[in-house]
Amino acid sequence: IIPLTIDLDVTDQKGADAACMAFPWLLATGFSLTFSALFTKTYRINQIMKSAARFKRIKVEAVDVIKPMVVLLAINTIILTVWTIIDPLQRETVSVQKDVFDRDVETYGICKSDHTAIFLAILSLVNLGSLLVALAQSYKARNISTELQESSYIFLAMALILLVSFIGIPVIVIARNDVSSSYFVMAGLVFVV
Repeated sequence: IIPLTIDLDVTDQKGADAACMAFPWLLATGFSLTFSALFTKTYRINQIMKSAARFKRIKVEAVDVIKPMVVLLAINTIILTVWTIIDPLQRETVSVQKDVFDRDVETYGICKSDHTAIFLAILSLVNLGSLLVALAQSYKARNISTELQESSYIFLAMALILLVSFIGIPVIVIARNDVSSSYFVMAGLVFVV
């Protein structure tokens, strides 16, 4: 949330541009790390229970658990790196009101680039797609005994993230011309997700 609050009163144009680009980096990286922990726990329990049902012994190692995190983080990093190199977000100042001497009385800043919608759509597809896969894993784990049944809570957490994303993202798009509303919704999304 902090990169969204940085404006030209605090830093120069280069710093404001870096803050604009830092927001998607922090959001995608944070989501990848947090989400993959939830996913791998459920995946590990499903693997153990599936092999136990077949009376087979299985050894789930740290490498098996870390693979989904590394893959999701790598995909997000590749997309964000391409975005940063090809068409980084840049801070633009929009004048809302001028005085009689044509000086800015009220302004706001927005982060823009020519292909923002494309990169955000790709990031959303990757992360929401992985969220749906994790929801499927949690659904498979719903009948596991209560000693290992934090899967239902993980399912509820992931379902909440999905629901908030489906409601919050369209609201951000609708409220993009109202800076205060847009900031409020983004801050809420970051807090929940």
